[in-house]
Amino acid sequence: MKSRGRGFTLIEVLLTLAILSTILVLLLSSFKGAERTLEILSDRSGAFRQLRIGMDRIGTDLAGAFSSQGNETTAFSCKADKFSEKPASTLVFTAFDLPDTTGARPASGLVKVRYFPKVSEDGKYIELHREQADLPLIENRIPTSESRLASRLLGFRVELFDGRNWIQEWPPPGGSKFLLPGKVSFVLTDHRGQEYKRTIPLPLAGQEASTLFSGKRSVEGK
Repeated sequence: MKSRGRGFTLIEVLLTLAILSTILVLLLSSFKGAERTLEILSDRSGAFRQLRIGMDRIGTDLAGAFSSQGNETTAFSCKADKFSEKPASTLVFTAFDLPDTTGARPASGLVKVRYFPKVSEDGKYIELHREQADLPLIENRIPTSESRLASRLLGFRVELFDGRNWIQEWPPPGGSKFLLPGKVSFVLTDHRGQEYKRTIPLPLAGQEASTLFSGKRSVEGK
């Protein structure tokens, strides 16, 4: 007569369940870790994309900046300040307009641009906003358009080159309000403290007297 096969003891079953539970916990932890890593990378990628687009917009506007001695409204100005102990500059200038790709507004040729900071709702960061006024050289009732370029910033710092030194406010002391800086350098600091800097030369610097009231440059010899 054959003997009945030996089964698993209770201790062996419990030990097996414990091992399986440990493996499942480790797998779950690795999945959660991968998910968290993906969230962090997505957040950083989104923040970097936001900063890059904002810096491209500022750089494009500055490259078209001009000032005319024939009209005071075209004066270039920059004021350094601090919001919640964070550097926060306000930049105002007139620039040649880019075509509106949305088709919402006709091209006006010139725009008045203002870059300015706002404190975030939680008070921890600052936000960088852009305001645009169309037809700035004539009286009009077209409302200004405002958009937020970047959020969760620890700073927006601007420096301007007057031909000798880099300064933080414009116009320089004792200088004409119609002058343009030769170069403008701006720094955006993200929520991790990483700084992103760009320097933009102003092509029309030094040509303030030859820029007509309408914003069109005069032709030499005419």
